[in-house]
Amino acid sequence: MVETPIETSKSEDGMVRERSVLLIENNDAQLKVCRNAILSQSPLYGVKAITTGSEAAKMMSTNFFDIVVMDYDVPDMAGDDLIRAIHKINPNCPIIAMTGADSPDKALKVLMAGASDYLPKTGEYFKFLPRMITTNIQRALLLENLRDMYQRVERISRDEALLNRLIVNIHGSLDLAEIIDRAAQSLSDEFGVSRAIICLSSDPTSAMRIARQVARPEASPISEKSVLFQRYHDVLLDVGERRPLVVMQDDTFAFATDVKSDLIHHGILSMIMVPLVYRGRLLGLVHLDQVDEPRLFTQAEISLLSRIANQMSIAISQARLYQIVETQSTSIDKLTDLCSQLNSVVNSTRELTERQESREKVRVKLSTREIEVLRKVAQGLSNREIAEALHITEGTTEVHVSRLRKKLNLSSRAALVRYAYENHLC
Repeated sequence: MVETPIETSKSEDGMVRERSVLLIENNDAQLKVCRNAILSQSPLYGVKAITTGSEAAKMMSTNFFDIVVMDYDVPDMAGDDLIRAIHKINPNCPIIAMTGADSPDKALKVLMAGASDYLPKTGEYFKFLPRMITTNIQRALLLENLRDMYQRVERISRDEALLNRLIVNIHGSLDLAEIIDRAAQSLSDEFGVSRAIICLSSDPTSAMRIARQVARPEASPISEKSVLFQRYHDVLLDVGERRPLVVMQDDTFAFATDVKSDLIHHGILSMIMVPLVYRGRLLGLVHLDQVDEPRLFTQAEISLLSRIANQMSIAISQARLYQIVETQSTSIDKLTDLCSQLNSVVNSTRELTERQESREKVRVKLSTREIEVLRKVAQGLSNREIAEALHITEGTTEVHVSRLRKKLNLSSRAALVRYAYENHLC
């Protein structure tokens, strides 16, 4: 779970507060009672007390608050409208609404309006505020962490899907020109960049040559005479660390200064270059740039591009090997040996792709737990042994096996075993 940094602020008494509370109460006496109750039990909370809804909107626009405690019946604004206004400014800020009436209908109305909690103003209600505030802040932090986690998982899934598409695309041919063309077009489409360029060199020390360039209408093609590619090539040879390089037009480090005139000439506001390396041998580079707006490539994008470059390097090496096979066709022994090696590489790549596609199809049909049970069935385990291995009950195991048969339209346990092996789940 992601740790959310604690917001700190300094209160009027000079103490540093870990959390800030916006208190909206039009009754001065109740406002003072609520404020004192919060501070007495939660001294690390800073409380900003105001009396009207209009003040709340202004305060939320210019300050950060971890939580809002509000009287649902403020005089200058309907409670529903105030809650919506707060959510519009900060959608993730929890709101505790206090009401003079204590009824299920009132509570439902408050919660339906968007409040995260409800407190009727009966008896010494203010004593419940500190605990409610802590609970709602913790709940908000948990939801924020869950959202972050979901976004990360979603991004990883998208990246893996993109990588799989590119692998299938570039490994679908042994013709070098076709591989380069597919790769450049896919990079342009998938990353939405202004230009996607692939440069190759015949050996690590020779000059980089543009093998394929895909440029959108707003970006004119870059000439091979540009210093961008050769300067990056020099850096790779000098430094010896073959890492991706991200450059913004206004950067001031040595490389950016050396190529700034070319960046300006070609209208490049940001770019990334990734080396193509196969078994320690530098084959070329991938260049992506943006001319419509500066784009700071994220660490996730850089990592994904590095993995794509690795697959491209393998495909390029395979294609070059195939070219060697064709040019050496006069030597039967060499041709047979090289073709055998090439077929082995291509078959293993195809098998990997088919295995991946097969597993993806199974994952669409089955849940993670069902796949685990299916694998144990394929290993020859009984329902009791599966239950012990997966720490579930035998009855639950029987339910999973029954669902597997129904989902996969299979009539026997032997058919499940055969299905698992055919779909590479063992």
